[in-house]
Amino acid sequence: MSKVLIYGILNVTPDSFSDGGKFYCVDNAVEHALAMIDEGADVIDIGGMSTRPGFEDVPEDEEIARILPVIKALKEKDPSCVISVDTFRSGTAKAALEAGADIINDITGLMADPKMGEVIANYGAKAVLMRDGFGDPDENWEVMLQRTVDAAKAAGIEDDKIVLDPGVGFTKTREQDIELINAIPAMIDKWGYPIFLGVSRKRVTAEFYKGETKAAERLGASVALALYGVDKGATEVRVHDVKDTYAAVNAVARLRGEE
Repeated sequence: MSKVLIYGILNVTPDSFSDGGKFYCVDNAVEHALAMIDEGADVIDIGGMSTRPGFEDVPEDEEIARILPVIKALKEKDPSCVISVDTFRSGTAKAALEAGADIINDITGLMADPKMGEVIANYGAKAVLMRDGFGDPDENWEVMLQRTVDAAKAAGIEDDKIVLDPGVGFTKTREQDIELINAIPAMIDKWGYPIFLGVSRKRVTAEFYKGETKAAERLGASVALALYGVDKGATEVRVHDVKDTYAAVNAVARLRGEE
């Protein structure tokens, strides 16, 4: 098993589907980020706007106002902390990178903002690029990801800075989500880029429980799907539950004699 990078999710929004605005305050957000690093997070993924089903759009200046104080405070507390920012807006990305962010996580795969690729390339940032989360959920993943790869190359983003995200959770059906996870080996064969997987607490995880569950109650299925994705070849996972995901990934590696 290759080294798996764990992205700890930090939502600085009042309407997150999983934590309900628990880390909207800067002090709480920084405290939680540092705790996730202690638990094994390699990257802190900060989002200033919820993209849950039926999300409410937030003006770009508001998105920036939410994330910048957290980036600056976190870098002040831990200068070595690696920060990813979950945004599809180039203005937000530029402000975040100037404030010290290292990675841009774009759920539209450069499709929402024509300037995004140029901003990422100019700053030499790493780019996690999902198949277009605002596009047609029934469109073939291969076609969608190829568009994103072409856009990244046209913008001048270096190959070693590109990571692809299949977009689990941005489909119409849970069967489509499972199909995407199973297609990870084909994605690696086609493009050769690292694969990023975000399944934590999403609707697909609810499928495996008896009865209804709240998002925060889906730890078991979240970890299981993350491990399955890693077994398929994903090397970066975005999770809410860092401590348990870190333990699970390392337990499997040790059992296989890979650590």
